[in-house]
Amino acid sequence: MEYRKLISFGKSSFVISIPKPWIRRNSLNKGDTIYVEEVPGKLILYPNKSHDENQDKEITIDVNKKSIRQIQREIVSAYIRNYKTITLKGDEIKDKAKDIQHITQNLIALEVMEQTSNRIVAKDFLDMKETEINPLIKKMDIIIKSMLSDCKLLFKNNLHENIEHRDNDVNKLAFLLYRAIKYGLENPSFINKKQNLVSNDLIGIWWITYNLEAIGDETKRIARYVTKMNFSKEMKKDFLKIMLDLEQNMAEIMRAYYKNDSQLAHAVHEKKRENVLLCEEFYLNHHKSRWSGYLVNHMKSLSIGIHNIGRSVYQY
Repeated sequence: MEYRKLISFGKSSFVISIPKPWIRRNSLNKGDTIYVEEVPGKLILYPNKSHDENQDKEITIDVNKKSIRQIQREIVSAYIRNYKTITLKGDEIKDKAKDIQHITQNLIALEVMEQTSNRIVAKDFLDMKETEINPLIKKMDIIIKSMLSDCKLLFKNNLHENIEHRDNDVNKLAFLLYRAIKYGLENPSFINKKQNLVSNDLIGIWWITYNLEAIGDETKRIARYVTKMNFSKEMKKDFLKIMLDLEQNMAEIMRAYYKNDSQLAHAVHEKKRENVLLCEEFYLNHHKSRWSGYLVNHMKSLSIGIHNIGRSVYQY
């Protein structure tokens, strides 16, 4: 960060000097127009061009000699960076096409428009100007709460696949939120006027999104291990107690987030140690059961994710 002194200029204005590297990066010259917009607590400068000029940018990804996981990372990265056309090319397309289609289907508003034996073209039809952030957070929250609730029914119904499917929906929303957050950070004046959010809000929302996605993943894994294990009556009782506590903590921490209630967030955070002790007690009592260690680790991680959300309330 650089500091510049205000210089009095006439009776009604002040001026500051603008860093030369910024002038060069934006190809500005003497006499060019610079746009100034005011948002709470700051002024934002834009060069004499649309700060939303890259809405139709394109990217090409070579799939040869790459694992499906790497291809997925590159596609998701391009999606989050708001590339409107993603072209995948290479002689290995014909062998990886099914996996690539599955990846694109898990990204909201990204559709395959063209496919040959060595080329796939996916286009994004989402208008980031119309994408609202807070409703996406609420959708993630609702889905995750339903997943947590159904974990308590796993002994009566085989819901593991259904829970895993819902986790895919959580991931879709998370990728879209990361994209919306990045767009907001790059267009601070627009996001402030449209959604009344500033950069500090967006940082907190990124942290919320990251932890909601992690909670969804851990819930899915808990369901997976429960279906693998043989539970005694006592194990069921102990497991359900832990999951009920986690479900209640999740509801309270999100209530604290929506109401911006730091005191409630602190109150939930105080329960973290109790959750951890219950998990450790579960392992001590049932460690002879196969997979119990994995189950306990995921329940602990879920608890940590819940309490991490609280930090966004009392820190941001």
